[in-house]
Amino acid sequence: MYARLPDELLSFTLSKSMQRLKDVDMNCGLIYTSLPLFCGLQPYSRYDHSLGTAELAWHFTQDPVIALSALFHDISTPCFSHVVDFMHGDHENQEFTEANTGTVIASDRKIVSLLQQLGISRESVSDYHQYPVADNDSPKLSCDRLEYTLQNMVRYGLENKEFAAEALSDLSVGQNELAQTELVFNHEETARRFALAAVGCGRIYSGKEDRYAMEILARLLKAAIQDGTLTEEDLYGTEKEMIRKLKQSPHGNAWQSFTRLHEVHVVKDGCEGAFAVAAKKRYIDPYIHGKGRVSEVFPLFAREIERFLKEDYSVLLKGEF
Repeated sequence: MYARLPDELLSFTLSKSMQRLKDVDMNCGLIYTSLPLFCGLQPYSRYDHSLGTAELAWHFTQDPVIALSALFHDISTPCFSHVVDFMHGDHENQEFTEANTGTVIASDRKIVSLLQQLGISRESVSDYHQYPVADNDSPKLSCDRLEYTLQNMVRYGLENKEFAAEALSDLSVGQNELAQTELVFNHEETARRFALAAVGCGRIYSGKEDRYAMEILARLLKAAIQDGTLTEEDLYGTEKEMIRKLKQSPHGNAWQSFTRLHEVHVVKDGCEGAFAVAAKKRYIDPYIHGKGRVSEVFPLFAREIERFLKEDYSVLLKGEF
């Protein structure tokens, strides 16, 4: 669906740091549970997402620096992704896992060598936040948010592949209401439908099943690190290797229990083992060329965002295993 990267940029995907991301799943460990929405999903790795984001950046800009910054934007993501944010208490911002991009790039000899061959500095590709087409502040639209939203709206059954392709073809690089560069839609209805699907994805990303499972796994990882079963360095290996170590450790039963999680309920005070957990609420309010934000053009969508943001995450949750 996306534009293929030229060979000189694709060569970066063969680096050790990028290949590691093939075994870091986008769903933050949820595919290892028995939760119905997640356990049957086809794998969608941080590598898949990173490559797709780079391909989108190339599609919209034809700029190798922006494309590479998009390719590398998740290169420091640990195993189980945002579960590690939860483990460090960063439930609502989920930014802990973004800190080491430049360090990982600088330590990968293949990436450094290829950058030198192209005459591109490490600094120019170590922070995709400096390129608003690649990344920008929520709830604006960028290649990063676009890629995982197009993928997940189809994977979660919220939209079909035909609409995903239609949404992509309706986008272009333009100027938003603040005269800033942003990916903008050309047609109101396409933008509205995309934005609704994005809110639907957001409800899944921070739904009771997602945040409960992530907190259970975060506590398991924290306990395994505290007793030496795992190290912080293990977090930056592969999920397959971490799972192997957990299975062979005193935490093996806890891991097996996690994989049996199949339902999550909201419960009343006093329920043993129940807990509340917060999470980041993700949504996109795209800009429509010459019209404004979807929330401005469609008041019903503005109310949908308001309802989402008011959803109560202080409720107690209890899982069935």
